Order: sequence, then C-alpha cells, then structure tokens
Amino acid sequence: MLKSTKSTLYERLGGEQTIAAVINEFYNRMIQDDRVNHHFIGVNMEALRRHQITYFMSFALGGPKRYEGSTLRQSHAGLNITSEEYEIAIKHLNSSLRKFNVQLEDIARVEAFLRSVKPHIIYK
Repeated sequence: MLKSTKSTLYERLGGEQTIAAVINEFYNRMIQDDRVNHHFIGVNMEALRRHQITYFMSFALGGPKRYEGSTLRQSHAGLNITSEEYEIAIKHLNSSLRKFNVQLEDIARVEAFLRSVKPHIIYK
C-alpha cells in the first residue's frame, strides 16, 4: 500500500468537505442512539455541528483554521458524560470515519487523540 504524501490528518481525510460529512454522520448516529441522545435535548445541533467541524479541522486534525473557542473542560461542564457514553461516541465516530473510507491508520490516530482528551470531557 502506498503511503500518503499528505502530512496532516486534515489533508488525508479530505479537507473540510469530508470532515463536515463525517461530523454530520457522527451527530446523526449520536441523536439516534437512545443511550446518549439525552445529551442533545434542547441543543442547537446546527451550531454544534459547525463548532465541531471547526474544532476538529483546526485543533484535532491540523487544518488551516485557528480554533479560539472554549476549552474541552469548559464546553462539557455540567454534562456529566460517563466513560461508557464517551466510548459510545468513539464507536460512532469510528463508524462515521469508516463510512467515508478513511484509512484505518488515520482512524486510529483520531481515536488516540480522543482518548488523550477523555479526562477533560467525562464526569465534568
């Protein structure tokens, strides 16, 4: 298999258009899942999707936009997301990435990033 010449996850995933599609698929899965959809009651999903696309593109994936929003800890304060719910979210994101034919190596990188920030999100 040929190695990609693209240096950032942002580039390898296909840029803003693909990342937006993955994030939209992810949230579609999350709001359909009765184990976690209670976290989205009363949430402006359009704004959340736009925010996550910018966050993932700029911070997590090395894209061109600079992220200047709240910290993970601040944005998840009061949500009391459990470890089990976080694992469900990771599975939904992995499935969303697979749907858009993201390479397994890059899915593993995204998951590693998500696991590294887990302490800033759960039980907050």
